[in-house]
Amino acid sequence: MDRLPSNITIDDLVIDGVALFESVRKSFTRDPFDHYVNGVCSLFICLLGTISNALSFSILTQRTMPLSTYVYLAGLCLSDFTACLCLIPGCILYAYPIKVPDFKLPRTYTYMKFLIITGAISTTARALSVWLCVAFTIDRWIMICRPFVGPLYCTIKNARRVTFIIYIVGIVYAVPLLFEYEVNEDRSLSDILPPNHAKRMYRYKLSELGSNSVFRWTYVLINALGVYIIPLITIAILNRKLFNSIRLLERRSAEYNAPLPTKQGVTIMLLATTLMLLVFRSPSATVSVMWLISAKMFINEKPPFRLRKFHSIANLCATFNAATTFIMFIIYGTKFRSEFTRIYCSILNKVKKSKTNNQIFILIINDGQHNF
Repeated sequence: MDRLPSNITIDDLVIDGVALFESVRKSFTRDPFDHYVNGVCSLFICLLGTISNALSFSILTQRTMPLSTYVYLAGLCLSDFTACLCLIPGCILYAYPIKVPDFKLPRTYTYMKFLIITGAISTTARALSVWLCVAFTIDRWIMICRPFVGPLYCTIKNARRVTFIIYIVGIVYAVPLLFEYEVNEDRSLSDILPPNHAKRMYRYKLSELGSNSVFRWTYVLINALGVYIIPLITIAILNRKLFNSIRLLERRSAEYNAPLPTKQGVTIMLLATTLMLLVFRSPSATVSVMWLISAKMFINEKPPFRLRKFHSIANLCATFNAATTFIMFIIYGTKFRSEFTRIYCSILNKVKKSKTNNQIFILIINDGQHNF
């Protein structure tokens, strides 16, 4: 038997549990990029998005907004609200303090299952937002560029039907996504960590359905063509025609000193909204095309994972777009802005008036007690 060198003792070969845990903890340090992009920034945007879309939906569903376009916009706000709300659980996981190692995060079975469900819903809600933008762009194009048939087709009843059909298609789109992933227990650290630090940790991985090549190819093809390429090209073409029609109306109005149509502001608001969508959904469209061309470039990617980081930025841009439609409505929507002011400013005024009356009442009581 070989003897140990004289300068090494048995104690040197004993592994200290604390040192081992610290070594494992350092090796599982989380990526700052994921922490800030997928965590802190995304969480902040999602929280703002849930509030802003809830406010927008409450305005667009008022009886004083009697246009088919507002029905589509209400559906858009509902889908954006759902997307932002369902992204919050995943953002919370990434937003944990960066000093907390990956195996210390609350990756329980229930939480991972919940993330699979919310992930499928948020992905579907993003697709719904694009399809609804196509719907109200077509609606506005018919009203502006085909004015003789516009009143026949662009009705509130038809808008509700189309929105309902789009949501039904979204449910069909979401069902396979619910079974794309499954929860799997991660046992990689069970034999390494000391008993007082060991705990069950779960992650999600592709299920048997998600690993099926036919399913993957079909999903990637539908996502690239049906969610991004065809809808975005359609929006771009119709927006150009709408823009040209608006310029023509403005020139004729200037020539004959005639006022512009009263609903011109609605068209401008929609142009601004769809332009924002084209800009902030373009990175996601690029990612979907890259997945369609070669999925292996993502799967086999090596550090520093530039493609995955670009994918995260694309998701952040899409989330930002879902959270900021309210800003476009406020800036360019005259009717929306007036209704928002009428409803919410009156509520604030009532609250302030109530506080003022309470203060006056308290002063009167105090004055009476003093005189007594």
